Parts: sequence; structure tokens; C-alpha cells
Amino acid sequence: MAIANGSNNTVVFQSGTYNFTSAIIIDSASNLTVMGQGMQQTLLLGNSPAAIFKPFHCQGLTITSLAIDFDPLPFTAGYVVNVSTSYLDVQVVPPHKADIGRQVRAILQYDPIEMRPAFSPNAYEIYQTPPSNANTSLVSPGILRIPLASSSIFVAGDPIVARYTFDRHAIDAQDVTDFTVQSIRIYTAWCMGVVTLRAKRLNIIDFHVIPRDGRWMSTIVDCMHFADSRDYINIIDSKCEAQGDDGLNVHGFYFIVAEIINSTALVFEEFNWFDVLNVGLGTRLEFSSSQQQFTVYATATVASSSIYSPTSRLFTFTSPINVSVGDWASVADTPTLTIRNLTVANNRARGVLLKTRNIQITDSLFNRTSGPAVLFEPSMYWYESVAAQNVTLSRNIYISCNQGIAKQKGVISFAPLPRQLVPVFSDVIVESSTFLFGVYGQGLIQGNNAANVSIRENYIAINNSISLISICNSQHISAYNNTVVKHQFTFDPYYYDNANPCQTNLSRFIDLPLSGFNSSFPPPVTLPHSSGSDACNIVNLLKNISDGCSLSNTIG
Repeated sequence: MAIANGSNNTVVFQSGTYNFTSAIIIDSASNLTVMGQGMQQTLLLGNSPAAIFKPFHCQGLTITSLAIDFDPLPFTAGYVVNVSTSYLDVQVVPPHKADIGRQVRAILQYDPIEMRPAFSPNAYEIYQTPPSNANTSLVSPGILRIPLASSSIFVAGDPIVARYTFDRHAIDAQDVTDFTVQSIRIYTAWCMGVVTLRAKRLNIIDFHVIPRDGRWMSTIVDCMHFADSRDYINIIDSKCEAQGDDGLNVHGFYFIVAEIINSTALVFEEFNWFDVLNVGLGTRLEFSSSQQQFTVYATATVASSSIYSPTSRLFTFTSPINVSVGDWASVADTPTLTIRNLTVANNRARGVLLKTRNIQITDSLFNRTSGPAVLFEPSMYWYESVAAQNVTLSRNIYISCNQGIAKQKGVISFAPLPRQLVPVFSDVIVESSTFLFGVYGQGLIQGNNAANVSIRENYIAINNSISLISICNSQHISAYNNTVVKHQFTFDPYYYDNANPCQTNLSRFIDLPLSGFNSSFPPPVTLPHSSGSDACNIVNLLKNISDGCSLSNTIG
């Protein structure tokens, strides 16, 4: 199905279920609204591994008031009943199905009691390139055989989720301006929920990725993934639950200087994603060296660009630029990110993975994210930029985060990949928030290569004996007027990480005394809860973070 170019139109889906085997292409539309009758009234059901919406080169596009689901599902789940070096046999648990003829890309250990990926120091998963000549098959009714590329550590009795090949995003937009996704519910997708490349002015409002009908997963990868966005991203009143990776990833791209033509003309090579070099005329690029990949030494403005090879592009600039082959470049025009009232819960990886500047996250809930609730990680493994600066995290709640498969050293983690000798993150405030640690808590903040970080007026309830903050090559880290509820446990305010290339003498002005954590005030932010004796609230959670107080009725 295609929606051709036009302007000031509305496409309406009435109540009911609409089946699709291919994507709805929206090309060069202007001021177009695609709408259903509500998230519970209109369902777009994909019957193949395809996107539902693929907008290209649109301006003023709104997609609103409908739900998206897929049948067949992109995953299955159940209990391991037999293990060999070349396969797992799994008793499939309804509503999941014993899908035959599938390639399995990833398998993770699951906790069906808590309805989340497994939490423990020994939680595990595998990713694999599936054997090319072996697909899933039926051993007996309800027993699915999953081929393995190599032996695994799964054992009989393990509850698992098996994800198939990562194919298509539910909403996949490219080169869109003034794009709004509002009042949309996505139950699953064959990759991510909503993805954009080069979106300018993006609004995500009342957007929900949640599992349906007792399923053990929602989307099999990220809930939201926004690459090389411009101007701003606003995310308001939204929820990401039980997805197979991050709640949100916002990033640019690193591309390498492959050839120097002259002082104003360079050839760049791209990695991972297709067409990331098509950044647009007038765009500013920032440059960093091969030794200090996240430290900017120069900027230049694009005058022209043209395809040089399938994975490279020739750029000219408005003024001379002094660079070296092997240096890195990234778009300098990063978007402002504003998040208000976002919930990320029970997912496989991080809450939000942020590689942009000028970030504000307020009034949000991070509940049992397997990895850090907030991760700042420019990465030369993924070639994703940039290092975050000017960040405020205020009035948020963090509950039992960073205890699972994707755990690092802090609920909030500054962790460039690779680590650097100098700070690359700067001007960060963590304030007026409530942190409730689980029994496998790793720490409050992982402080690699950070500068000017202020930790203030937070309520921190620990559930084991820990050091709150790790320090690696950081400067000007301070804390004051925080409350720590210790129960019977002990804590140290910080320690110096000794992993390579961390050096104690490269960290300076660390102001983290015990007095910065000895205030006494109640949680500054509490969970909403219904009236009645069974209401789940902060007090109940503090008594026993793993007790029967369920959050399912409080984060919806």
C-alpha cells in the first residue's frame, strides 16, 4: 500500500483489524495525518516480517490513534526440556507458538514469575548467526527444536525467550520533518518499535510499546531508536515495557576520514548503517582524532557532497580543514532531547541510551531495566556519537535497575567505548530523584570520563553493601544533601576504578564526602497508586524490594 505525495490530507482507518503483508509507504507527503479511532479500536496487524509504516521525505506527518501487532510473532518462549551441543528443545508456553522453519538469532534467560529477563549475577543470553542449513522444527506437539551455532550454557528447566531474525521496524521513517507519533500502541515488531533516520523536529506523545496477552516480550529490539536527528526530540507521556533491547537510543554516527583530496575536500567511509553520510548541505561536522575519538578538535560546514563509492562519499567544505586520514567525523548539529513522564520497565537492556547534547529527563520511571537506567556511551564499536553534555536528570524514580544481562557499574553510567584518558562528558545534574536498589545493585553512578557532575537532593535506598560511585579519569564530581537509607548494609561514597586505562592521578576535584549522603528526608518522588490497603507504594518497596508488591498497576 502506498500513500502518494500530497498536502493537507487525512487518511482514516475505521475501527477494526486491518491485515498487512507489506509496508504502507508514505512518500513526500506534506501536512498529512494518518489516524485510527483509538489504540483499542483500530489494529493494524502485520502478517509477515515487514514494517507497517515507512515514511520518506515527509513534512508535517502525524500518525495517531491506532495499535500495531504481528501474527506470526517474531519470537517464541517457554522452558528448555532438552539440551545438546547443537540444539535446544523447548516446551513452548502459550500464547507463544511452536513456529517451524525459523532462524533463531538470540536466546535469553527469562524470569516468568517477575515477567522480565532474568536478574542475577549469573543471568545469561546468547546471540548467534543461525546455522544456514537448520531451522526450527517440531519434535512433538508443543516441543520446538532450536538449532544452535555452538554449544551454550542453557540447562533443562531454563525459561527462555528465543528471538528470530531481526528484520523490520514497525514504524521506519527517513528524512522527515515535523514528525509526530501520538497515541500509538505497539505490541511487537520484527525489530524495533519506531525508528527514524535524519528526523528534524520529532514528537513522540502517548506512545506505548507493551506486551500483549501474557507474552514474555514486546518488540524484539528497541522501543525507540532515533539516529542523526536534528533540532529537537520530545518524548512525553510514553511507556516502553518488556522490549528485547533499549527503551530509547538517541545517537549520531561516526564516519572515518578515508582520503584527503585537498584542504577543503575529504572522502569519508561509513559503517553499520546505510546512507548515514547523506547528512545534507549546510550541516556542520565535528572532527576528532584516532587517539581521542570523543574529543572534538575542529568543525567544518558542508558545501557539497556526492557518492564516491557504495560506502563512501566525497565532501567539500566552506573553509579549509586540517585533518588526518583515520580521524573521525560526526554531525555537530545534535538535537535537544526532552523527556517527560516516560516509563521504561522489564526490558533486556538499558532504559535510555543517550548520545546527544542538551538533555532533560524529568518525572520518569525506570523500573527493573536489565542494564543501567541511563547510559551515556559514545561507541567506536557501534560507531555511534556523541558524548553527552548539558544534562539534567530530575524528579525521576529508579527501581531495581542494572541487575541483569546488560548490567554495568551504575544505575546511571558514563561509559565511553573505549574509555578515554580525559573527560568527555560534562555539565550533568542528577537531582531530586528516588533510587531504590535491588539485591544485586551495582552502584549509583559509573563515572568514566565525566566532568562537572553534581549529585544532589536524592533519596537512595540500598539493598546490599556497595560503593555508590566509581571514578575513572573524571573531574569535578560532587555530592551534597543526599539521603541514603542503609538498612543493615554499609556503603562507601566512591572508589577509584583500576581497569585500564583508569589512573587515579588523572581524576581530580572529587568532592564526595560521607557528609554529602547523610541527610534525612523522605523520597522526593513517589509512585502513583490507587487507594486501598493493597496499593503499591514507596514504603512497601523499601520494606522489601523483592516482595509481592507488584508495579504492574502503577506504571500503566
